[in-house]
Amino acid sequence: MMIAHAPHRRSTLRRQAPFALGLIAAAMLAGLVFAAWQANGPALLYGLAANGLAWCL
Repeated sequence: MMIAHAPHRRSTLRRQAPFALGLIAAAMLAGLVFAAWQANGPALLYGLAANGLAWCL
């Protein structure tokens, strides 16, 4: 019994590789943004609140 050659698998991988790399890049960017928010979130929130209160005065 012979195994059939499947050239369509390789072309499918070539079509999906850019999407996979884009998804990985988006996940890394989202992780970096989340880490920055965790590090600077309280200061950003305080600054936004201070500016909002300044408009009320």
